[in-house]
Amino acid sequence: MSENIDAARQQKKMAEEAKFLARTPSEEIGPMYPVAKPEDRGEDLVAGADGVAVDGQILYIRGRVIDLTGAAIEGAEVEVWHADPHGRYPHPCDMNPAVIDPNFTGWANMITGSDGGFRLRSTKPGPYPTSTPGWWRPPHIHFQVTTAHDRLVTQMYIPGEALNEKDELLMRHVRLNQDDRVTARVIALDEGMEDDALSIEFNIVLPTPHTIAAQRKDRAKS
Repeated sequence: MSENIDAARQQKKMAEEAKFLARTPSEEIGPMYPVAKPEDRGEDLVAGADGVAVDGQILYIRGRVIDLTGAAIEGAEVEVWHADPHGRYPHPCDMNPAVIDPNFTGWANMITGSDGGFRLRSTKPGPYPTSTPGWWRPPHIHFQVTTAHDRLVTQMYIPGEALNEKDELLMRHVRLNQDDRVTARVIALDEGMEDDALSIEFNIVLPTPHTIAAQRKDRAKS
């Protein structure tokens, strides 16, 4: 009897949550979070530390930080870090033997505007081998988003990458039916962007006190 009650309670909770946007899933911060953050280079990581353009395909990322109702979260701090096109992080403990791009700083820090939006011009990260035999991480980008009420660490994946279906972390999201929340969407290039660039969109959904209150109020009605 208790199992039936618990199952019914869970189904009710899922139905209530479905009325709101689903939160962006979290990930571990990982070992390659910058230990010595480079000089803030704004929203453009293509012009390297010495003013020399970095290697690889230009990648444009745009997105919004929004709450569970879709409302913009202004003033959120968005930190981004990722490997260079060779799969190397500018981190002293990265053991990947691949060549490293000396001009790639690998970290950016942005504050969302009134629309919750952020933009970044960078280079597409490359795959790299893990310490698990046979497991290569697909191209992905790390995010840490901090607001007055929450902090989220997650990873963003690029659709269509050959290694996506073999990645243990992404496949976990697939099993939980939430891979769409960590996978970017390819969008058209804007005027002025390089012809061979890649442009993607990635929105991040976080709870806020008033959206949690709205969920509780909605739950109380049912």
